[in-house]
Parts: sequence; C-alpha cells; structure tokens
Amino acid sequence: MTNPASPTQSPPERKTSRLTAWLPVVLAVIATMSWAGNITLAKLVNATIPPMGLSFWRWAVACIVLLPFVYKPMREQWPLLKQHIGLVLVLALLGVAGYNSLVYIALENTLSTNVVILQSTSPLMILLVQFLLLGQTTTLKQTLAIGISAIGVLLIITKGQLVSDFSIGQSELIALFAILVWATYCVLVQRLPQALKGLPILGYTVYIGTAMIFPVYVAESLFIQTMPISFNSVAISLYTGVFASGIAFFCWNSAVMRMGAAQTGQFMHLIPVFGIIFSMLLLGERMAGYHYVGITFIVLGLLIANLPSKKQPPTPTR
Repeated sequence: MTNPASPTQSPPERKTSRLTAWLPVVLAVIATMSWAGNITLAKLVNATIPPMGLSFWRWAVACIVLLPFVYKPMREQWPLLKQHIGLVLVLALLGVAGYNSLVYIALENTLSTNVVILQSTSPLMILLVQFLLLGQTTTLKQTLAIGISAIGVLLIITKGQLVSDFSIGQSELIALFAILVWATYCVLVQRLPQALKGLPILGYTVYIGTAMIFPVYVAESLFIQTMPISFNSVAISLYTGVFASGIAFFCWNSAVMRMGAAQTGQFMHLIPVFGIIFSMLLLGERMAGYHYVGITFIVLGLLIANLPSKKQPPTPTR
C-alpha cells in the first residue's frame, strides 16, 4: 500500500494530503474562536440585554439549529435515557442552564478579559473535580500544577491585591464558579454509557437545559429587566445560538474525531488568546500588570501538568 505522504504521490495528491492534515486544526480554531466571541459579544451588549434573557434565547435558537441533527439519535436512545434520567438532568443543569448563565451574569460587572483568562484553568479544575468527586488521586506534578495556576487565578480575581488590601471581586468569583460547574459537567458526562454520548446527550441536555432556564428567564423579565426586541438582541441570539452553540460544536467534534480528544483539548487554550484580542478590538479593554503575571502562573501550571511522565528505562536483554 502506498503511504499517503510518500514521495511517489503526484503534486496535487500531496497538496490534498496537506490540506486534509490541516483541516482538523482549522476546525478546532473555528470552534475556539466562536466560543471566545460569545464571551466578548455578551459583554458588549450586557448593558441592554439581561443575562438570563441572553442565555434562554441562545439555547432556544440552538434547539432549532440542532433539531435536524439530534432528533433521530435522541429517538433511538430514548429507552436508555430513561435509565439514566437523573444523571442527564444534572448534566443539563450544569452544562447548559448553569455554566453559560453564570458566565453572562459574571460579565455584568467584570472585564471580558478576566473571564476568558480564567477559562484557561478549566483543565486543572477538571483534575480537582475528579479528585473531589471520584477520589481519583492526583500526582505530585498535577498537584503542583494546580497550586501554581491557583496563584494566577487569585492574582486576577483580586486584581493584583494578593498581599496588600486583599479583596475578591464578586463577579470574578461567579466566573470561577462557572468554570467549576463546567468542570463538574466534564467529569460527570464520562459516566454516561457510550451510546448516549455525542449527539444524543447534546440534544437531551440542550432541550432540557433550555426548559430549566425558561422559568428563571420569565422571572427576570417580570421583576428585573425585559429582553428587548432590537437588532442587537436578535443578532447576539443568532450568533450565540448558531455559531457558539451549533457550528462550533460540529467543528469541535469533527476535530476530535480526526485528531483525538487529548490533542484537540490543547486548542482550548486559544479561547483566552482570541478573547483578549476581541476584548481589545471591540471593547477597548486593556490588560493591567496583574493580568500578565496571572497569565504567566496559569500557563506555567498548564505546562507542568502536560509535561511527559518519565518512562522507566527498558530492561537490557541478555
């Protein structure tokens, strides 16, 4: 069999092979760029669009966009859903109703830059949740990584006042709690049977999570602020529902199928990069000194967590 990358290929074939190799990278970049844009645009409109209104209409649009793709898998796995309904309800509460709503609430009184930087701690937060919920022990390397990244997180949520005049911003704490909620979702979703993963659980959690948001959205509309009908509200709902919830998901899943979960997961670190760029261009935000120091600690922790483990040298053969 001829190797796809062998020199015997014609120039058009080699060009096609290179394009195919780069396709999952492009897909992963599109997904992370869409998710970063979701946070930046939510901050851009948060003065006029209430958080639960944005959360509800984002997922209401996603329900329509995803229906053609998830209906058949959901119907096929209906008997299996009934066996795991408790876990699915928890996943819908955490992954759809909880996480995004908390992020939108946090953005009311903090910088978009803070939220996207804190997003980069999610891999380490997952390690922490695995230890707390499942009793999975962390290695010394992972514990060190979590501790170092925690310093960076504290620098950001205290706005650099880690030693003197120590105070923690409420909105930054909400954003950090949102990441804890997401990490818990990522850990618990692993308990699902294989047949429910992918499109079936996406459909079930989106539809159930949207139903969970609805009464809170109604209460917000009656007692706090009504979702306005305007160009901005329609545009942001379409963007978050179509791109951040629909297209981004398919791009990410396609990348995972081609590159694997571990390699694709590294692209999550692009969310803070794109988020900071979007925040500077669209919101005029600027990073302070504590942002740079905090990022340094978080990145250092991530690098330590991803260091390859030492392998035992092979036993010499006789």
